[in-house]
Amino acid sequence: MEIKDQPKEPLLSSKTVGRCLLFGALLFLTAACQVSFFAATAIFPATPDLLLAAVMGLAVCNGERTGAVSGIAAGVFAEALGGTGIMLMPVFYMLAGYVFGIVTRFFLNRNFLSWMVYMLIAALSRAVWSLLHLAATETGFNFVSVFSRIITPEFLLTVLFSIPMYFICRLCARPFHRKSELE
Repeated sequence: MEIKDQPKEPLLSSKTVGRCLLFGALLFLTAACQVSFFAATAIFPATPDLLLAAVMGLAVCNGERTGAVSGIAAGVFAEALGGTGIMLMPVFYMLAGYVFGIVTRFFLNRNFLSWMVYMLIAALSRAVWSLLHLAATETGFNFVSVFSRIITPEFLLTVLFSIPMYFICRLCARPFHRKSELE
């Protein structure tokens, strides 16, 4: 497997600035929706991780560099708008965006089924992350209770609400690609 150098755009080209503004707005709105609407809604037993779905969608549609940068931005937005104060989410999101962007480029195609496999793996990783975080910070940690009331609903809701997020990310990435790249 040979890594080909991709042509690099100038840092301040109109395409790069437009991409940063559009993807930044998408991530900010997603973070605001995640920490306000979904966190306050009593219909859902847990909060779905929409930012993870957005980072994964951008990584699959735009590559590992976009995935890594959007992961850092998504993590900072999540922590700033209602996070735990530990500031480890930017690292988690960055790794997810970068790794799955590379996997997309070298192994699987940019399509919905491939992305869904990535999303299942990422949501499972997020569930393990949440479980470790709760085990480290909660007193009186009960594995069965936490797993059934928090981890499982969070995993299922993340996967369910990530489906429309894929199509939103794909729509946002479309203006920055040639016609044949996203078909």
